[in-house]
Amino acid sequence: MVRGEGVTVARGVSALEAFDFVLDPAQYTKADTKMVWVTKLADIPNGMLAREDGKFLGRFRGSVITRYQWDRPTHIDVTLEHGVPRHLHAWFEIEDTSDGVRIGHVEELDLGHGILGALHDMVARRWFAESVRKEVAEIGRLLEDGQRGRPFTDHNG
Repeated sequence: MVRGEGVTVARGVSALEAFDFVLDPAQYTKADTKMVWVTKLADIPNGMLAREDGKFLGRFRGSVITRYQWDRPTHIDVTLEHGVPRHLHAWFEIEDTSDGVRIGHVEELDLGHGILGALHDMVARRWFAESVRKEVAEIGRLLEDGQRGRPFTDHNG
């Protein structure tokens, strides 16, 4: 399994603005180099099912179906529904602070599949961890720079 995590504080930004940024594919893909696009497939109570198109190791394209569950605007939890990895789990903890918002993000990926998965973990571990750290820092930078996502209720899928 590979894991990455990061924390940032974006000054002058609210938790709701950070939540909407993370769920807006046009904004989120500016920060996450692993993600190409997210397409909402269906609404579910307190969440959605989505297809995530991404790039493994920044090169190899692939897609997974994920379940997003949230407690707006403080928590987003993403789990694998269908795809090649054996396990995929990511979450955001978003908290208003006295001068902005604190965003914590963790991603875990277990490719599985025997020797191929073990090789993936060896090769990808450092890249994956660094990618998530940079992603979180870039989310904070973009938010402080004034970039905002559309309110999530505006997304058509």
